[in-house]
Amino acid sequence: MTNKVLSIATPAEAFNAAGMPHIDFADGYSGQAERVYASAEQAARVVFANPPRAVNMLMTLRNKIMHPFGIKAGVDFRDLGLGKIDVFPIISRTENEIVVGGDDKHLNFRIWISIQAGPNGSKVSMSTLVKINNLFGRIYLFTIMPFHKLLSRTMLRRALNKSDNNSPNTR
Repeated sequence: MTNKVLSIATPAEAFNAAGMPHIDFADGYSGQAERVYASAEQAARVVFANPPRAVNMLMTLRNKIMHPFGIKAGVDFRDLGLGKIDVFPIISRTENEIVVGGDDKHLNFRIWISIQAGPNGSKVSMSTLVKINNLFGRIYLFTIMPFHKLLSRTMLRRALNKSDNNSPNTR
């Protein structure tokens, strides 16, 4: 069974949790997972774990194109003391929502992931929120937008459809 990823308005909770006074771009996606997640962090780890080959290929292409403009490949953002998910530091965390992200010279971004338990699994929502810091950040965001939308949906879909047969929370 493949669960659908739906485009949604960015939830107010995502704006609040992002902790940025100004946001230039925000999107939102949501869907019903086949399993019950114990925490938003667990869902986020599934979203970012072992990205599909297409994600790695797009990141390699992004790094080659952006290198001449001073955008580093494989940026490893500083751990803020709450740990990391992939290369992204955890900025805030509760049982039902987690925010990861980073600040760079061209833009600051936050990825918010939320879960809501239900009788047949967890509703998982994800939003990306961006503050543009300069003209290059605006150009960069415009350039990556088609890929961002595709990757956001693809990564969230993995959390909706991935079941873990060893987990007592699998439905």
